[in-house]
Parts: sequence; C-alpha cells; structure tokens
Amino acid sequence: MHDQLHGRDRDLPRQRISVQSFEVLNAVAADGQVALEVSWSGTLPVPLGARPAGHVLRAHIATFLEFRDGKIAAQRNHDCYERLDPA
Repeated sequence: MHDQLHGRDRDLPRQRISVQSFEVLNAVAADGQVALEVSWSGTLPVPLGARPAGHVLRAHIATFLEFRDGKIAAQRNHDCYERLDPA
C-alpha cells in the first residue's frame, strides 16, 4: 500500500530531493489513534557532499496520529535514517 504523508523538512530542503516515495508497511488503529510504520526513500537530483546525483536516501518512520471530530489533532513522527557510509 502506498500513501503520501506530509511533514516538516529537516536537513534536506525539498529541492534537494527529485523523487520521493512513502510506503505504509503497517497501520494499527484504536481509540481515536493510528500508528503507522512507513518506509521513505528520496533520490538526490544533484550531488550532496560525497553522494552523487541519483543516490537514494532511505528512512524508517513511525507516525502516531490522534484524531478528534474526524480530523487529525496531533501528529508525532520518529524518523530513523539509514546510515550514510563514507563514499
């Protein structure tokens, strides 16, 4: 299942990622809350440090959503980026 999630940009401005995708691997819902396990990847359009253009960055994300009146009232993300080995 593929889904788009929106959040804050961190160390990489959006223009530094040419293509990105989010895949929801697991979702659990209970009592107005949803927990998502998400896999993210983003492709560099230009070199970044020692990483060449075309390098794919990857992260594993846990997102927790709280709903009130059918709307998202709170969101917490915990991101774990894969290690960037020295090139």
